[in-house]
Amino acid sequence: MISIDYSLIIVILNFILLMIILNKLLYKPVKQFLTERENSIAADLDEAAKSKREAEELLNQQQEDFKQSALEIRRLKEQAKKDAETKGDEIIKEARNRERMILADTEKLLANEKQKAVHAIEGELGEMIANLTSTIIGKHIDETLDADMIERLLNEEENKE
Repeated sequence: MISIDYSLIIVILNFILLMIILNKLLYKPVKQFLTERENSIAADLDEAAKSKREAEELLNQQQEDFKQSALEIRRLKEQAKKDAETKGDEIIKEARNRERMILADTEKLLANEKQKAVHAIEGELGEMIANLTSTIIGKHIDETLDADMIERLLNEEENKE
């Protein structure tokens, strides 16, 4: 049979006392530390997940803003192109109008110069005809006959043209 001795009871009591002391001094603080650490890690993971979601939302928002900016830039570019085409058309139209005005002014000026030249030539021609008739005929015809003859000759020349 097994004999129970006092030393065995002391060892058992020591063991129980050691367990109580270890439980109070070591196991509970370690268990509490581990629980706090676990809660801290869980909170950090939740915070990291929240930060990740916020970063994804921010990234999505920035991508959307980038798309909107690209569309706005494209729209502004097209508007600038249309404005440039419109301005170019206006400049061309204005240049054509100026060209027409210059041509009209030039034609008027040429017509005036032509008329001046015709009148000058008519005057000189009249004198030449008067001199010729007086040389050929030998006498001077009066001025009205000279003027009629000059006008008739000029009309004949204009009809030929």
